[in-house]
Amino acid sequence: MLFAAWMAELFPYLPRKNQQEIIAEITDALTKRNQFVFESGTGSGKTICVLAATLTYALENNKKIIYTTRTNAQQQQVILELRAIKKKTKDSRIIGIGMQGRGNMCLLAKDNPEMQNGSSEELSRFCSHQKKLAVSEKGKGCSYYKRYLGDKDHVGTIMEWMQKNLPTAEEFIGTCEKQGICPYEVNKLIVHDALVVVVPYVYVFDKSIRIKLFDWLAISEEDVILVVDEAHNLPDYLRELFSAELSTWMLNSCLMEADQFGNPSLADGRVSVAAFCKEILDVVTVLRDTYVYGVLEGGIRRINNEKNDALIPSHELEVEILSRLKITSKTLKDIVSDLFAYGEKIQEYKQKGGKLPRSYLHNLGVFLGFWTSIEMDQYIKLIVDAGEGKNPRVEAYCLDPSVGTDILKDVHCSIHMSGTLEPLDEYRDSLGLPIETRMAMYPSPFPPENRKIFFVRDVTTRYDEMMKDKTILPQMWRHVSGICNNFKKNTMVFFPSYNTLSMFKKNGHFAEIQRCLYIEEQHMSQSEIMDLVTDFKSCGDENGDGAALFSVMGGRISEGMDFPAEQLEIAVIIGIPYPKPTARQRGLQYFYDQKFGKGWEYTVQAPAARKMLQAIGRLIRNENDRGVAVILDKRAPRFHQYIKDMRESKDLLTDISCFLKR
Repeated sequence: MLFAAWMAELFPYLPRKNQQEIIAEITDALTKRNQFVFESGTGSGKTICVLAATLTYALENNKKIIYTTRTNAQQQQVILELRAIKKKTKDSRIIGIGMQGRGNMCLLAKDNPEMQNGSSEELSRFCSHQKKLAVSEKGKGCSYYKRYLGDKDHVGTIMEWMQKNLPTAEEFIGTCEKQGICPYEVNKLIVHDALVVVVPYVYVFDKSIRIKLFDWLAISEEDVILVVDEAHNLPDYLRELFSAELSTWMLNSCLMEADQFGNPSLADGRVSVAAFCKEILDVVTVLRDTYVYGVLEGGIRRINNEKNDALIPSHELEVEILSRLKITSKTLKDIVSDLFAYGEKIQEYKQKGGKLPRSYLHNLGVFLGFWTSIEMDQYIKLIVDAGEGKNPRVEAYCLDPSVGTDILKDVHCSIHMSGTLEPLDEYRDSLGLPIETRMAMYPSPFPPENRKIFFVRDVTTRYDEMMKDKTILPQMWRHVSGICNNFKKNTMVFFPSYNTLSMFKKNGHFAEIQRCLYIEEQHMSQSEIMDLVTDFKSCGDENGDGAALFSVMGGRISEGMDFPAEQLEIAVIIGIPYPKPTARQRGLQYFYDQKFGKGWEYTVQAPAARKMLQAIGRLIRNENDRGVAVILDKRAPRFHQYIKDMRESKDLLTDISCFLKR
């Protein structure tokens, strides 16, 4: 009875199937301080359930909610749901803000590509220097910060507007820009009073940034309720965050920097900066030739064009450096310290010149210090040549995402959710969550007859079969063009990778599509992606003739974006998005085999299933949506445990037509 009354007071919609149960589970986890991991189908209302449950608990127990997302599109959805709750309750205590990194929020960086690509440390230093100039020297420094300091009335007006309207990060930045006031500084003021703070993963899982966030909030870890949205992304995100690489491009940048700043000596004159960098450049090339292209035998190099990475022994890089320069391990440590020191001076020099305080020599010192100190039971070391010989690199790749999850033990409670998280024990194990972590799966609340999933057996993207049978690719394209050209419905075609998408594009197949065609490019900015999606959606609205959008599984469009009603009615999955059989992938699979005995299931099968399910999940967002998905690969039946309602089609166009006419 109490629960029903609470639902009526706070929940802004009529509850769907499973939502009351989800809210009850979250409330129980909050009360008992347990971790909660759950999967609930795309469009089932996970976000509103989590917000409703955590807000009630936070208000009653003086807690704050940090809601983490992978993309800006997901961040917007959280703010929109928070608005709906505030509109229903009229509770002035419900204040929520969306935060992004300085690269997005700094108005000086907005039209400066170098600034936008700066690291958090570089942008922080640049910002601090600009603020000092703004205070100490007339006519210098950041004008937006000066206006922030000098126009308290405008700042107060913006804060009142924020608290009342709960703008998205994009809306807030736009308003601050019109007023000529720094959005980053205003955000720091408001975050102290915010009940809900929506941030990218990096704000929580990068320790240096997390410390700043908690200082702004003025709370301890135990007063935080942490929400991880689209949680299936978190393990890979953490692996990348805690990995490091050193490329020949960066080493060449170090050489140019050394030339520009006088080529100082290292370790009491043992070697110059330039000589040191040249030796490492040569070592990287030798490692590439030896381990990727094949061991030198009799002066002949055996090249394997299908390989682009290889494992290297854990101390190979250091041993080569020590041997070539005839130095000891202690001297190498001294060299690393000197690189730090020289890099700091270069950063200061660039900072005084009003430039991004970036030093490649400093970054080289950071990398070498990291490379020589990591625990090899959690990492592998690789030589990678993914750029066709143009930019080989050495890489320390993190196998164990739990190295970055200590914060999960410190917060009051963490809630992890996704539409595609199965197998849940893999997620729990990967993050090092307690074995007693509460886990649950909830079926889709929508009528099963509103969605059909077909697969065909006459095509595959399996490489060796495509090489043997030259009819497979033409048949694959006949399926794609037939679907796109025969149905005036908004259709998305998901490729397993950008390389596969480019292969079809180079072959001239796209010209056969007789409808408006939109193509996601790998290097599109977030705003370009959003514009592309908006234009595509409009083709399905009202009397639109429908369009085709070519995207990739696991990309920004296939996850976290809503396409309700006629905005998307057909989804085509080209092939099975298995990870490439690289040395990195083999190392990851071996690690999970050794640790959990489930290497294939955890690192190959489950990630491929999640990517397909995320793409299929774009179809159905509410009770009235209808859609059909097609998997173009004979291996689809291997995923029946994840996609239980798919069935074979022997006449694809007829089957799709029958479903759409129903």
